[in-house]
Amino acid sequence: MIVRVDDGNLAEYEDFIRKHPKGLFQHSSKWAKVKSAWKWEAIMLKDGEGNIKGAAAALIRFIPVIKYSLFYVCRGFTADEDDFETFDALFDGLLELAKEYKAYCIKIDPEITVENAAYKKHLTEKGFIELNPGCMNFENVQPRFVYCFDYNGLSLDELMLTFKPDYRNRIRKASKKGVEVKIQGVEALDDFVKIMLETGERDGFLTRPKSYFEKILNCMGDDARLYMAYYEGKPIAGTIAIKWGENVMKYQYGASSNSYRNVYPNYLLQWSMMEWGHECGCKVYDFGGISGDCMNPDNPHYGLWRFKHGFGGYMKEFIGEFDYVINKPVYKLYNFALKARSRL
Repeated sequence: MIVRVDDGNLAEYEDFIRKHPKGLFQHSSKWAKVKSAWKWEAIMLKDGEGNIKGAAAALIRFIPVIKYSLFYVCRGFTADEDDFETFDALFDGLLELAKEYKAYCIKIDPEITVENAAYKKHLTEKGFIELNPGCMNFENVQPRFVYCFDYNGLSLDELMLTFKPDYRNRIRKASKKGVEVKIQGVEALDDFVKIMLETGERDGFLTRPKSYFEKILNCMGDDARLYMAYYEGKPIAGTIAIKWGENVMKYQYGASSNSYRNVYPNYLLQWSMMEWGHECGCKVYDFGGISGDCMNPDNPHYGLWRFKHGFGGYMKEFIGEFDYVINKPVYKLYNFALKARSRL
């Protein structure tokens, strides 16, 4: 039976996605408040005894003028990845909901690795269209490639031994040189955003406004932390980490000043977030997105991979991004408009 999530069963839903191995913070109503420009809806599949078998959450964006909407199922369903019966029931439930909102498309990018060929096959058999097949960089909404490591029940000392020797030295040297990492609140966001702007200018990417990071800290509560690194009393780097249950500790955002890089604040910041993940009993530390071709020294993202790779771990490739088209004329019109705006 499909049940729509509302105020009466929201706590039950949140508890399920926090404990399920496929549950992610992107599925939570907390994250929906961060993405407040979108409307959030979620459904659950329950068996005859009232036990939850799976859940699906969608962020809904209304398209101006044409009065249709886009359903975005960020990182897929919270369900066992080989349970296609549950997948089908959740999909049917979402489709009914999508029609209610006059959705022209359901977009999904499941956190399912490419090794599960059956999952991708099932998506295409349901009528989903793969976007950007073979993409190697950041063409999709969410990264197709991520870098991570498994905690594997290691102690902190054992974990550090999996890092490259020079990384272990830099973590220790940062403290010896006087770098101090503090867990801060929204009062430190002015410093973080200033450093983030510096990082964006250096590395060539657009940055978020202060209000966005403020939403993350306020809406995610104890599930998010702002770490700031200080040297001689000055803020020189910062990161935002998000954890979810015992599943994943996620390095979500990072910023570093052009100055004082020789005191290694970024290494100590990563270690501080890893310690939090260890303390929470997380299974995975997620460094975030990388390029699929990142090991090529000529790739502009090579430095990003090299930094993350020094902490050990491995690269994951997910099956990609897919669209289920409900209204073909609107789908074509909207994509044409996006391309036209990109050219302009």
